Amino acid sequence: MRVMTDKVPQNGLGVSEADQKRALARYAAVCWVSERASKDDPSGWTLQTATAEASRKLWDGFQFSAGSIERYYYAYRKGDFNALMPVRRGDKGQCRALSPENQEKLLSVRLAHPGMDATVLVDHLVQTGELEGGTFSMSSVYRLFAAHGVDRSSLKAGSFQPDDGPQKAFETPMPNMLWMADMMYGPTIVTEDGKAMHTRLFALIDDHSRLCPYGAYFASEGSDCFMAVLYEAIRTRGVPDKLYTDNGKVFLCRHLRIVCANLGIKLSRARPYAAWSKGKIERFFRRVQGQFQATLVFDPVHSLGELNGRFATWLEGRYHQEEHRSTGEPPACRFMANSAAIKPAPPDADLRRLFLFKDTRRVRKDATVSVDGRYFELTPALRGQQVEVRYDPRLLDEVEIWHQDRFVQIANRLDRHANAKHFKPRDNHE
Repeated sequence: MRVMTDKVPQNGLGVSEADQKRALARYAAVCWVSERASKDDPSGWTLQTATAEASRKLWDGFQFSAGSIERYYYAYRKGDFNALMPVRRGDKGQCRALSPENQEKLLSVRLAHPGMDATVLVDHLVQTGELEGGTFSMSSVYRLFAAHGVDRSSLKAGSFQPDDGPQKAFETPMPNMLWMADMMYGPTIVTEDGKAMHTRLFALIDDHSRLCPYGAYFASEGSDCFMAVLYEAIRTRGVPDKLYTDNGKVFLCRHLRIVCANLGIKLSRARPYAAWSKGKIERFFRRVQGQFQATLVFDPVHSLGELNGRFATWLEGRYHQEEHRSTGEPPACRFMANSAAIKPAPPDADLRRLFLFKDTRRVRKDATVSVDGRYFELTPALRGQQVEVRYDPRLLDEVEIWHQDRFVQIANRLDRHANAKHFKPRDNHE
């Protein structure tokens, strides 16, 4: 029997440490079997018996089958230690089930729509006839995307960067040049009647000064919540040049686009999986959680109004007055230092009217329209007509009624009890 030597290929020859470790484990198993199956061994085991016994043992953390150990045994006798090295596939990392043309199609669509689910993407290509269904598996597609860095994990980590938003550290030179907007889940408060209320915090942050133009907690996360925050921010801090949001449903409403267009605000959105580009407001939220919300454990609040009152006190009394680590100045001082460059908000009446939500309604036969489950009474002349209702969802006591782009009236809430006391002949009541 030949003498066994410890020739171990070095990393400089292109052999990984993992391959070396596995080869050494195989070598140890082969040595053990060779000794037991030797004619000079008193046990007198056959090769089959020795490999079967070796398969029950661990070799440097590896366990091999009897057939594999026998194959290693003969490979070593024929080719020395290098024959025990794991053999890597020459086409490793390549998608053999997908032709180069199909790979190019998949990657081009993936690059164009990085936020689209892979299964939806593949279904679209199969339905349009660009890919032939049944000739490949989704595992092949996932491996292809992973090899090119466009899989879901890589996208979330930000490794795919065709044009995903800000890629470098930046700061606008003046206040109100850029506001970042976002929403985070706030604390759950227990009201006086014992009910639990889940809250959400909508907030904006000025990129230059790190000042929060406005922020408030709500019991829901509708677009009306964010529009209320934006209204107060513009009313008190001026009009920003640019508003940067993510692709949340709240920030995709048509009303926001109309308001921004009327005020000359450029609306910009982060690409899918690029929410990290709004890192400044994310950092603000972490500070809110650590400095403000953490104190609610010791002194709980029991209403939304109380929560917002305390938040406003913390925001103006502490956050805006403390030196910000990134700028070296308190946000309030940095914001006011360049107040001359701030574009003022329109007059209150004009701004309020601009933020009114607009919906089309058909006037009922009883001369009423419904808005958010509430009924408003209109002039009987509008029965059966289609009108535009303009309203503030936070103050639904009255709404504006427009017909054919002309203001008609202010409609008040329907009072059925009052109407029951004042019937007239034209009401068709006997």
